[in-house]
Amino acid sequence: MMQNYPQELATIKDILRQNPEGMSVTDIAKALNKNKNTTGRYLDILLISGQVDMRTYGMAKVFTLSQRVPLSAVLSYSKDLIMVLDKESRITEINDNFLNLLKITRKEALGKNLAYLKAPGVDVHELVNSLVTTPSEETVNTLSFHLKETGEQIFKQKSIPTVFNDGAKGVTIILSDVTEEILRERELRNREERFRMMAENIQDGLLILENDKNTFVNNRFAEITGYSFEELWAMDPLSIIAPEDRVTVERIMKYQKNPPDGHFDVHARLRRKDGVYRHVYVRNTSLQHEHIRYGFVIMTDVTELVSKDAALLESEQRFRMMAENIQDAVMIIENEQLVYSNGRLSEISGYSMDELTSMNADDLVMPEEHQKMMRLLKKSMTCTEPPITFQSSIVCKNGEKKTIYGHINSVCREKTISTYITMTDVTTFALREKELLDRISQLEKQNK
Repeated sequence: MMQNYPQELATIKDILRQNPEGMSVTDIAKALNKNKNTTGRYLDILLISGQVDMRTYGMAKVFTLSQRVPLSAVLSYSKDLIMVLDKESRITEINDNFLNLLKITRKEALGKNLAYLKAPGVDVHELVNSLVTTPSEETVNTLSFHLKETGEQIFKQKSIPTVFNDGAKGVTIILSDVTEEILRERELRNREERFRMMAENIQDGLLILENDKNTFVNNRFAEITGYSFEELWAMDPLSIIAPEDRVTVERIMKYQKNPPDGHFDVHARLRRKDGVYRHVYVRNTSLQHEHIRYGFVIMTDVTELVSKDAALLESEQRFRMMAENIQDAVMIIENEQLVYSNGRLSEISGYSMDELTSMNADDLVMPEEHQKMMRLLKKSMTCTEPPITFQSSIVCKNGEKKTIYGHINSVCREKTISTYITMTDVTTFALREKELLDRISQLEKQNK
């Protein structure tokens, strides 16, 4: 019968305390005046609850009083949050760190069912649902809940099945605060995700090397070359470069093997898998960080830009050929600054282009014509008028006066006002016209 077993357990511990060298089951049974089976069951309870230790010598089992540190002492010095619950989820032990989390006193916690605590520091319902309180074996998991003062708190929970002095079962809950660690991991994952989103959505090819080992390449890199990643790694990089650019690229590849911190760039042509040539602009940045040499290779397909530049250059060349071979003087003014003039204006005025650029309008246009020309120019630069026709007079370098006939037309593109002025030397025609008018005038006088 074990109705009074707590008293019997206390008696066994007293007997072992008086015999620190240890006693067998037979010796303890004799001292307790009980049979070996009953005594063995008492010793099992004490052994499971950690109150006694057992050593085996051959067939004999020797029991000694346990010298373990009391649980209350361990709870006081642990940095973790520790709480011990019985099988009814009543709190039997709890340390100060857990009490601080709950914002309650020890008196308010001990003996109370966890679900019915009045804890101002945390939502008890959320806490109970988060904790693992009935483990069949030691378990470890991560949980999070919201504290009313600081918001989300993340813990690593260890749940340990526990046996009390009377043999009853319970659970010890240990919470380790891992909030900062988890939040850092989240931020790293978020940053990596943002980086991948950026890297896969930019229009540039991106390759990242760490100590000459490829660690990342985006899809755009393969799209530009037309080769799959597997094909690119298996082939000689120079094989996709146009022959005329291989010497330059090969020199840069040698430089890449031992680069200083900094960056360099190169413009080259590559031959895609489909045989089409593409112009690419490659920027390579190297950076030594601790024991890792990072290489960032960015490839931009500039084929369309190069084609547009070539078309613009061809168009500009045709314009210059036309402008330099016509008999009219051509001037282009942008935002009141002379940006172009063909050689015909020098031929008409006798001034060199350098002299014309440094001259004031007053030095070229006849004084009586200057204000009229300024009014016409300002009127045209409003970009609301059709082309304006004018006739004026200029003074050449040799002092000769010449008559010019021309057009002024202005257009506005974004924030730039471009004014185009064409001028034709009509001095000869003006003189003939004047002579003709003079003859007509003389005839009219004679007829009178």
